[in-house]
Amino acid sequence: MLNQNTLLDLIPESIYAKWAPELEYTHLTLGKVLAEPGSIVSHIYFPTSAVISWVHILENGASTEIAMIGCEGLVGFYLLSGASQAPNRAVVQIAGQAIRIRFSTVLQTLQEGPALQRILLRFNQALVTQMAQMAVCNRHHTLDQKLCRLLLLTLDRQAGNTLQLTHEMISNMLGVRREGVSNAASRLMKAGVINYTRGRITVLDHSELQKRSCECYGVVKKAYERMKALSK
Repeated sequence: MLNQNTLLDLIPESIYAKWAPELEYTHLTLGKVLAEPGSIVSHIYFPTSAVISWVHILENGASTEIAMIGCEGLVGFYLLSGASQAPNRAVVQIAGQAIRIRFSTVLQTLQEGPALQRILLRFNQALVTQMAQMAVCNRHHTLDQKLCRLLLLTLDRQAGNTLQLTHEMISNMLGVRREGVSNAASRLMKAGVINYTRGRITVLDHSELQKRSCECYGVVKKAYERMKALSK
C-alpha cells in the first residue's frame, strides 16, 4: 500500500484493511479551513500533495503558523487524547490532494489496541519538536533565516522546486509584515537562491538556501526522519 503519505504507509496492513472502505480521496483548495479552534472535527486528513498550516489566532486577529503538515503526517493529532475539538485553525496553504477518514473510525481503532497508538505517538513527538523549534525560531532568528526555513520545510512536502506562495501568505505564516518578507525574498533573488514571479517561488540553489537557514530546519527534518525509522 503506497498512498504518498508517510504516516498512512506506516500503519499496519491489518488496520489499513479495515480502513480501506472508508478512505476518501479529496482535493483541498487553497485557503480551505479544515478546522477552527473549538470546532468539532468529523474527519482526519492525511495530505499527499497538499500542505496544511496549523495557525494560532490572537484576539486581535493576528496569526502565526505553529506547525506545517504535509505528506509526512496527519491533520488531527489531538485524537490521541480522545478530543474531537480542534485546538487551532488548520488551513490549506498549498492546494493539493489528501486522503481522509472519519474521526470516529480512527478513534475506535485506537481503543482496540496499541499498534496505531505507537505510530501516532511517534508522529506527535515529531510534531511537538517542530512546534517547539518554530517557537524558538520566531523568537531568536532573523527574518531571512525564518524565510529560508519555511521554504525548505515546504519543499520537503512538495514535488519539485516551485512553490505556490505569495508574500502575503508567507507574512501570515511567519507573523511578520509583508514588506519584511518582500525585502528578505529580494535579497534571496539577488543572491541567485530563488526566483519569484506572480505568487510562485522557484528555488534555484537548494544547498545555498540551507546554508542561509537557521538550525531549526535541520532539527525538524531529523525529527521526522526518526519517526519514520522507529515506526518501520
